[in-house]
Amino acid sequence: MTRLEIPRFEPEPEAPELVRARARGRIAVLGALMMGCLAIAALRGVQLAVAPSDRTVRVAAVQRWDQVTLQARRGEILDRNGHRLATSVATPNIIVDPILVEPAEVDTLAAQVAGILDLPVAEIAEKLVRPSRYVRLAMRVHPAMAARIDAIDHPSLWVERTSRRYYPEETLASQLIGFVDTDGSGREGLESELDSWLRGGQILLQRKRDRRGLSVDQPLRNDLDLNVGMDVHLTIDRQIQRMTERALEDVFAKHAPKAAWAVVVDVRTGDILALANAPGFNPNAITEDPGARKNHVVQDAIEPGSVFKPFTVAAAIEEGLVTPESKIDCENGNWAVGRARIHDDHPHGVVTITEVIKYSSNIGSAKLALQLGARTFLGYVGAFGFGERTGVQLPGERTGVVRTADKIKPIELVTTAFGQGVTATPLQLAMATAALANDGIRMKPRLVTRVEDAHGVPEYNQRPEIANRVVSVETARQVAQMMVTVTEAGGTATRAVVPGYQVGGKTGTAQKAENGRYGAGRIGSFVGFIPADRPVLAIAVSVDEPSIGSKFGGIVAAPAFASIAGQSMRYLGIPADPPPPPDPTKPVPPAPVLVADVPDPDLVLGWNGQGWTLPDLAGRPLREVMAGVQGSGLNLQLEGTGLAVSQLPPAGASLAPGETLRVIFQ
Repeated sequence: MTRLEIPRFEPEPEAPELVRARARGRIAVLGALMMGCLAIAALRGVQLAVAPSDRTVRVAAVQRWDQVTLQARRGEILDRNGHRLATSVATPNIIVDPILVEPAEVDTLAAQVAGILDLPVAEIAEKLVRPSRYVRLAMRVHPAMAARIDAIDHPSLWVERTSRRYYPEETLASQLIGFVDTDGSGREGLESELDSWLRGGQILLQRKRDRRGLSVDQPLRNDLDLNVGMDVHLTIDRQIQRMTERALEDVFAKHAPKAAWAVVVDVRTGDILALANAPGFNPNAITEDPGARKNHVVQDAIEPGSVFKPFTVAAAIEEGLVTPESKIDCENGNWAVGRARIHDDHPHGVVTITEVIKYSSNIGSAKLALQLGARTFLGYVGAFGFGERTGVQLPGERTGVVRTADKIKPIELVTTAFGQGVTATPLQLAMATAALANDGIRMKPRLVTRVEDAHGVPEYNQRPEIANRVVSVETARQVAQMMVTVTEAGGTATRAVVPGYQVGGKTGTAQKAENGRYGAGRIGSFVGFIPADRPVLAIAVSVDEPSIGSKFGGIVAAPAFASIAGQSMRYLGIPADPPPPPDPTKPVPPAPVLVADVPDPDLVLGWNGQGWTLPDLAGRPLREVMAGVQGSGLNLQLEGTGLAVSQLPPAGASLAPGETLRVIFQ
């Protein structure tokens, strides 16, 4: 086998001078490139120093400066008597500036601070040596702890006081007041609607920081002179609000509805004394359930049902079509309107207009609306305030729905007469009822009386304001007297009676529309005023879908009215009606007297203008104590049986309605 041999190739070596020349060329090119880069960097540096772009300046500022927002203390919300419903409390935080802590005193100072704050010494020591000018050692400590930290008098330690929103009455008027979020901004209720007045001033501070993002400026130790928020004074009366909410709690206990609400209005001024919703919530501990935060009084537009009938009758009397004694045929509870039929729950034949209100006749009200005509009748509906917002300073107020005269059908006109096919808010119903009680003058609702700054200088004042005159004095008084018959024997609201006071009112039980049709749900309502001959308060109560017992307004809502009205009369010091004169035509039989049933005449709760002065209950039987305290609005707690041996508070003390009287028997 023949092998092919290839001769070796060996290149000739280059001359050293040529290699060195090539290397020098490469070094020169590389040096030129490096010099070019350095020149470009130098030129860029000159540009940044002499004429930087706006974007570059902003980026540098963000890296070198830190922003801190300081918010002033939020203003307070107070009731008509100056009681705080919402306030801001100072919460102490313990701060340290580690730069001012000498290494030799770390252990001693850490042990001293840890003992006061009840924290591990190692944790405090670690914070005392951090590379920062501002470190929180503890937040929201007790003021006594903060005072002990101040007493150490070390330059590195100080107490920072931040503001936290607090609601001292917790669930009281919670839907009305609302709450604030974690940023201190108002959310819902008055906190939201009046946020611009309540929140106060704000300052944006800039502080230098190093390349690690740590502040290098001296920490702020003292509060700056910020414009604190303004204080808002309400027409709400804390005691009447509490009475109203307790009445709604009783409704829940007896009838288990989806919701219930009530509003109490001063007839003469339009002041809202109470605005309550149930169930409620605690704004100090917000939950995820938004349902409990809904303010039904202004945010629900419901079909009012039969509580609308007094306004229909008032319009007919004002137009001179009828008088309280005029007769009208109620068709024995069954009347055709076109192809539809109107029914009465309590069938009657020919009755008076007064009895139309007393027996709550749909047919009688419908016939009056037809006599009035659409344009005239709906004009009065608008004059009573329906179909427009009241202007109250609360978010989410509804207008309600009232059909226009040129588009309403005959059947829609007659159903509007008894509160079906028309919607209104509970506040609108209360203000319209107050108009009848106020001799026909409708007032604008007033919730805020004034807003003041920290020096007491008023920024805003709201005085009672007349909205309009709806009907004449004579018409209003006639209708008011007709409404008294509703609470008398044979009427639909005998459970609204308040002993010692004459009450005027009207019941209503409205169907709830679901998906365009009326379903099984009902809202039972009662609107009324007290005392009927010299009205002071107008009250509207509604109960949404009661699930236990009756669904009628006279059963579920009227007792709550009686509770609120009775306690409010005693709280306000309104004297009871004088007893009616005896009828000379009727002999008065002597009443049998049982000595055991006669209460001791000395057991009298004396009203002192602010509360009830307690008598000495020692030695009195349980039954006598209950009878004597009943109707005072006091929360009576009884322990044991037999005769009273002790009481708290003692005799001579003063208790406001809603407060607790504890009596022990043996």
